[in-house]
Amino acid sequence: MTREVRSTRSWSGHRARTEPRACAPVNAPRGFGCLGRQLEQLKLTAVDRPREMIDASQVEGSQGDDRRSETLEIRLSLAPRAWAVEVQDDEGVRRVPIAKAALVFGSGRAADIRVCDRTVSSKHCEIEVVGTRVSVRDLGSRNGTYVGGARVEQAWATEGTTVALGQTTLVCVALDEEDSDELGDCLPGVAGASNAMRKLAAQVRRLAVLSSPVLVAGETGVGKELVARALHSQGPRSPQPFVAINVAALPRELVESELFGHERGAFTGAVSRRAGAFTEAEGGTLFLDEIGELPLDAQPKLLRALDGYEVRRIGAAGSGRQANARVVVATHVALREHVARGTFRRDLFHRLEVFVVEVPPLRERPGDVVPISRLLLAQLEHEIGKRSLTPAAVAQLTAHDWPGNVRELRNVLCRAADVARDPFLLDAASIDRALRRPRKVAIELTPETARDFLAIHGGNLSAAARSAGLARTSFRKVLGEPTSPRTQTASARGVA
Repeated sequence: MTREVRSTRSWSGHRARTEPRACAPVNAPRGFGCLGRQLEQLKLTAVDRPREMIDASQVEGSQGDDRRSETLEIRLSLAPRAWAVEVQDDEGVRRVPIAKAALVFGSGRAADIRVCDRTVSSKHCEIEVVGTRVSVRDLGSRNGTYVGGARVEQAWATEGTTVALGQTTLVCVALDEEDSDELGDCLPGVAGASNAMRKLAAQVRRLAVLSSPVLVAGETGVGKELVARALHSQGPRSPQPFVAINVAALPRELVESELFGHERGAFTGAVSRRAGAFTEAEGGTLFLDEIGELPLDAQPKLLRALDGYEVRRIGAAGSGRQANARVVVATHVALREHVARGTFRRDLFHRLEVFVVEVPPLRERPGDVVPISRLLLAQLEHEIGKRSLTPAAVAQLTAHDWPGNVRELRNVLCRAADVARDPFLLDAASIDRALRRPRKVAIELTPETARDFLAIHGGNLSAAARSAGLARTSFRKVLGEPTSPRTQTASARGVA
C-alpha cells in the first residue's frame, strides 16, 4: 500500500499546515464487495516561509521568481501491520499470529488452527493478511461464517472485527507494544478470557496482596462488584468479611450512620446501637459502590478513616477506634469532573485513586460475549429452562455494541427465551426481537421524495424502492404522478 503526499512549496512562509484532500477509492479484489480499499491523500502547504530559504532553480519546472509555488508528489510505502486472531472456543482463549500465508480454521485435523467446537466444520474458514487488512473467506461451512452479524462468503476485517464460527468467536487484533503486558488466568466468578480481561486479572492479583484503596472504574453493568470481590478473594483478607454498600441507595441523612455506626439514642429513631460497615468489615474488605454519590458532608470522615485515624460512632464518647478494613470503591462517572464542580473533595479523590482498575466495556471485548452468555444462561436455567444458542444467534450477539454491557446482555437473553419458539434453542430471530431493533415508522411518500430516493441510489429503481419500503411497482406509480396531490403512506426504515 502506498500513501501519496502532495507538498506545495510556497515562497513566502515558515509556518506549515495540513489540509485533507479527497481521494477516490481503489477497487477491492474481486469478491470483497463490503469495503473498498482507500488511499489517504494529504496536502502539505508551507506559508510565510522566507524566500531565500528555497532555490527556485532547483525545483523541476520552475520559472524563477515568477513561479510562486511548486507541487511535489512523493509515494511512501507503508509496511503492513502485524495481526493476530484471538480464538475463544470450548477450550478457552488463545492468540494466533497471522503471517502472510493463509490460515484455515476448522475442527478437523486438516485445519491449520483446530477449533474445539462441534458446530464448526472441519475446514470452516480461511483468514489471510492482505496489505494492511485481513480477509476472511468461508470454505463452504455448514453453519456459516458471520462477520458483523451477517453470513458472508468473503469479507474484509480490521481491528476489533469479530468473526463468529458456530459457538466460537475470532477477534482480529493488531499487534502493538502493549501486547507484551502480563496476562493472568481468568478471575473466579468473572466470565470472559479475552486478553483485555486477562490483563485485568493480572493487575487484580498484583493489587490483591496490598492494603491500599483501589478505585474500580467502568461503565454501568460491566461487573465492577465482581472485580472488587476478586480483589478480596485473591488476597490475604479473603477469610474475613466482604461488606458491600451502594452509596447511592442510602438516605443522605443515614450515610454516616451506615458507614461508621451510632449509639443508641444518638438521633431520633436510633433505638439500638449499630456497629457500622467499617466495623462489620473488620480485617476484610469494605466495598463502596457509586462513591461519586457520597454526600459532601460525609467525605471528611471517610478521608480520616482512610488516613488511618480513629473514627467515632455517632453519639459515642471517647476517641473512637481505628478502622482495619481495606476500602475498594467503584464509580461509573468521572470523579475528576465532580472534583471540578466542587461536589467531591479533591483530597479524598487523590486518597482513593492510589490504584485504579479500569474494567473494559463489553463492546471492546466482543470475544467475551459468548462465554458470558453461557454463564448467564446457566444461572437463569431455573427460570427459563436449559437453553443454548444457535450459530446465527451467536453472530447477532457478537455484532451488538451493548451500551448496557452485561446487565443488558442478561435482559436480552431473558426476553429472547420468552419469545423463542423452540423450548431449548435461542435462534437469531428471537435474539433480534429481544434486542428491540428500531421499529419502522410511517412516512408520507410524495413524488418529490420518491425522486429524492431515486437520486440517492443513483437512479436504481429497485434500490430506491427497497429504501422507501415499497414494492417496485408501487414505487413506480408514486414516481409517475408528480402533479397529483395524492400521496401514499409507506413503511420505511427509520429511527424510532
